[in-house]
Amino acid sequence: MSGGAATVAFGKEQTFTGDLVDSDSDGTPEYWKFGRDASINNLELERALSNLTEGDQAEYVESVAGNLEGAFEVEAVISSDVHGDVEELVFNDAGSGFTPGRAASGRVYVGLDYLDGTAERELVGCVPMGYSVSYEQGEPVSYTLTMAYADENLGTTITPSSINTVSDGTSAMFHGVTLDIDGTSVAKLPSSINTVSDGTSAMFHGVTLDIDGTSVAKLQSAELSISNISRFQWGADHVAVDAVLARPETELNVDAIITGPSRTELAYGSAGATTTAARMNSVAGSLDVAVGGTSVSTYSLSKLKPNTNSWNDVITDGDTDVTDSTTFNVTGQTAVA
Repeated sequence: MSGGAATVAFGKEQTFTGDLVDSDSDGTPEYWKFGRDASINNLELERALSNLTEGDQAEYVESVAGNLEGAFEVEAVISSDVHGDVEELVFNDAGSGFTPGRAASGRVYVGLDYLDGTAERELVGCVPMGYSVSYEQGEPVSYTLTMAYADENLGTTITPSSINTVSDGTSAMFHGVTLDIDGTSVAKLPSSINTVSDGTSAMFHGVTLDIDGTSVAKLQSAELSISNISRFQWGADHVAVDAVLARPETELNVDAIITGPSRTELAYGSAGATTTAARMNSVAGSLDVAVGGTSVSTYSLSKLKPNTNSWNDVITDGDTDVTDSTTFNVTGQTAVA
């Protein structure tokens, strides 16, 4: 908004809609920024209104509220300063993967100084719905986190003074990403927020993607996405009473300049295949994001099978390359390190 300044941060809940984590027991919970170049793609509160009628009235006479549910989505560059804490909002096994039971949850604080005042929204009981990591050649490595939240509070002051932020040089670029498959390469904003330091954001050159024991060469784009992560449980109240793991579904999309038919072979059914088979073999893979040569996150994907495989720009004008686009179904256990 023109003339306004916003602050966005998150904390981790000890239990669903409960107190925030205070890991150093100093009486002040920890808060983090999401990363640099952060943008809020969605912040919406829904009251699920139902209209009621009277028999002798031509129009509806009243609207009543049903279940309250909010939606929040943020996109940011992956940073080695804070991304491990972001992952603890996604993966309910202490950020290392999924386990049956209660979903991971947190609180998000969105504060806005506008021309004539201040408003802040505390989003309570935020649970992950979807999560993706995106690589584009030549660009910073970003993630998108989609959440639902159970309730919210509204305040009129913003009080952040110290945030866990992102340092310079800690954001991931494309050249720090490694993709490996099959073994290869309160209604107030918090007063103390972990921010992002310079040099901690991930760039494209920090990404490595490996499929079936071979690093994907000339990688143009890749996205690892997880959906259907968690769901609310409801009782006799207008806000959700708990949140549990749903049935996470993981997909990997890869686009690379063709250097051989290996991914087409996997779509046929197995490595080296020249004809299609009724049964397909799965292969292992991994996606690694690094900053300054140090891994920030490694996603180990135990079972990959191509759902679709396409060749693009097969007949070119000399200015484009033939690329191979593959969408993999990911099953088995996804481990995060």
